[in-house]
Amino acid sequence: TTQKQSEIVQVLVAMGNGPSKGYVHSNNDYQLAIEASKELEYLLEKEFNAHGQGLHEKVSSVESAIPVPTVRSIRYVATLRNRLIHDREMRALPDRQKFISKFDDAMVELNILIDKKRLDAGGTHTSDPGCVIS
Repeated sequence: TTQKQSEIVQVLVAMGNGPSKGYVHSNNDYQLAIEASKELEYLLEKEFNAHGQGLHEKVSSVESAIPVPTVRSIRYVATLRNRLIHDREMRALPDRQKFISKFDDAMVELNILIDKKRLDAGGTHTSDPGCVIS
């Protein structure tokens, strides 16, 4: 899963910064919002046993295990993704860099929590500290 996370982050970095290092290049906010949401949903389900139909429901099901600022970052991503998909008037993310920053913050914190859980259980690190959107 760390490889998959790394690939998603690399795709998101490429989307935000234009052409770089052969990753997928897109200025498509819809793709960015959907891929970010899918990755957060996947982590919440797999690592925190979250349940529910969408990202808001999933984070609600596990929010007692996640710091409040991280919950807020995830909800920001979910809200903007939903608005982008369902609001006829919204054609782009209002602040692309803020969206990427909130996604990155959530991913970093979730991976810290996952590592802590695994280390507490006698496992090994999972996250790659190089997987940061800039």
